[in-house]
Order: sequence, then structure tokens, then C-alpha cells
Amino acid sequence: MRKIVNKSGFTILELALAMAFISFLLLSIGFVSVQIAHVYQKGVTVKLVNSNGRELVEEFSRAITASRYSPSVDEGFEYTFSVAEMPVETVSSPSGKAQAHGAFCTGKYSYIWNSGYVFNPDTAPEIAKANMASFKLGDNSPIEKFRLLRVNDPGREICINYAKDLESGVSVTEYHASDKASNPTELFPPSESELALYDLVFYKPSYDSDSGAALFSGSFIIGTINSSVDILASGNFCTNPPDRFRTDFVYCSINKFNFAARATGGISS
Repeated sequence: MRKIVNKSGFTILELALAMAFISFLLLSIGFVSVQIAHVYQKGVTVKLVNSNGRELVEEFSRAITASRYSPSVDEGFEYTFSVAEMPVETVSSPSGKAQAHGAFCTGKYSYIWNSGYVFNPDTAPEIAKANMASFKLGDNSPIEKFRLLRVNDPGREICINYAKDLESGVSVTEYHASDKASNPTELFPPSESELALYDLVFYKPSYDSDSGAALFSGSFIIGTINSSVDILASGNFCTNPPDRFRTDFVYCSINKFNFAARATGGISS
């Protein structure tokens, strides 16, 4: 008598369904992994901006506290703080203006910066080049493409010389000081999430004639430069690019910081 043996196995339909399920599972795992990586990178970028912002608040506060202020010397305020503007063309503001560069001199340290708009890849190259400031110390070669320089400048020569240059009525993109100034230091060195100042404002200090002290206050906006940052936008400062394929958004972060510090009275040294 012939024995019949049943052979078990998968049909073509069953194999197709199994492969489709496995493919869907792998795609889902890959998609979730990519999203987790984006969220992590966004968190790292936000943390970097916030930590550098807090450090800069402490930096300005220490410099102001260690400086001296006198109304007779600082009259007009133009020798303490100066800033230049540049045209900015964005989707939200086709003909807006933002800071291009500026300087703040405390009488101990002077700070010079180039705006993040100068380095932002969305800025037209000819506009960026025309508005990028340089710094020259004595007869040395000029320092270019800096983001935020701190210079030992007890005579506040950088702000004084710049104000005098502006009085001549020409567009000035070079800050300069004699050999009395020293040790220019970049406070925003290159990193994975490159940072720059987009706006820095110092308000006229409140002077107390009895104590001879002055209260300085100010604010600044710090953000990344390798992404679509737009401080002139309303609400969403990290704008999504029109093509939606760029991943710059996860590397984009921007924040505003406020601070206040008191300078002692007396003639600035």
C-alpha cells in the first residue's frame, strides 16, 4: 500500500505578506531612530546656545563690575557703545534691517562682534562681504571673520576711534586700536553648532550721583549660524526652508538674554 506524506510550507502569498510586514517593521524602526536622533541633536543645540548665553551674561557682568564710569567721560554714550546695520532679505522681512557689527567698551575690556547674519548661508555673499567688520591692533595684520572678540582695552580706544571714524561720514567696517590694547580672544570658537550674536543692545546707564555708581543693562540674541535663523520673523525664529528637504532645523536654536550690572564711579582707567 502506498503511503501518502503531507509536506508543510509557506505559499507565495504567505511569504509576500511576511516580507511586507518585516519591511514595514524595519522602516518603522529606521524612521523612529532618525526622529530620536533629530530630537537629541535639537536638544544638544538648544543646550549649547543656553550655556553659551549664560556664560556671556557672566562675562559682560564681570567686565562691567570691574570697570569705572564717569558722566564727564562717557557723556553722549557714543564712546561706550556703537553698532552698524545691514539690509536683510528674508521671507518674513524682504527689506528689513539687522545689526551687522558693533563694539562695546567697558573701560577694562572691549567687545567687538560680527552679526550672525554676516555668516548665515542665507545671506547674499556680496551683502555679507560688504558688512563684515575686521579688527586691527596697532600695525598688526587685521583679524577677520571673527564672531565675538574680547580685547584688553583700558583706554576704550576701539569705541573712541570708531566713533571718530563715523563722524567723518564714511561707512566704516574696521575697528582699530593702538598697541595699548592687547590680547584679542575669540569667545565663539568654531564648533559643531556654530554660534554668533544676532543682536546686542546696551541701554544708557542709570547714574547715581551720590554713590558715583552706574547701572548698566542690556540684552542680546545668540543663535546658530548654520541654519535658517531669522530674528526678524514673528514667532518662529528658526524658519523651515521652503524645500523641506534640508535638515538645518534640528541644528537651529536661538535665545534672548537680559542682564544688568553695576559699574563703580570715578574716572575710567
